Amino acid sequence: MIDRDQILLESTRTHRERVSSALMFGALDQRRAVPTNLGRFVGSVVLAAVAGVGCLGFSFVKDQLDSRRETSAVESLTAALAANPLTASEYLVEDEASGYLRDQRTGELIDPRTGFPVDESTGYVRSPDGRWIDPRTSWYVDPASGYLTDPSSGVTVDPVSMRVVEENQ
Repeated sequence: MIDRDQILLESTRTHRERVSSALMFGALDQRRAVPTNLGRFVGSVVLAAVAGVGCLGFSFVKDQLDSRRETSAVESLTAALAANPLTASEYLVEDEASGYLRDQRTGELIDPRTGFPVDESTGYVRSPDGRWIDPRTSWYVDPASGYLTDPSSGVTVDPVSMRVVEENQ
């Protein structure tokens, strides 16, 4: 059976709750739950912070790796320039004018650091693939600028200032 009194009491309680909510929070179409917007805002801020830190970390690691590669290339060039395996002997005589050794049998200039025959006009060796190589370091050389390029890492160094040359120059 339908209890009309019970229905009337529940209906009255519902109306009172609605009137008190409207009085405290405004009309129903203007109400918006604060936790919903606050949660979205906090989530957006956290996501933006994570993305920013990720980009910053990637940039830092990339810069450190590039710096380490360039430092390694300069140290490798310095070590290659300091090595000196050949010395004068009975058929290798030091050429006073160039600082290289002259092979008495063939008349060629020989670099004392690498043992490669040296072109007397440029002081460089041409590799079989057509590139110029500095015989002291085994690095590729650009005859126009004098810059040396490490064949293993591709880093270009100015041998005068011992600084890495940027790729766009």
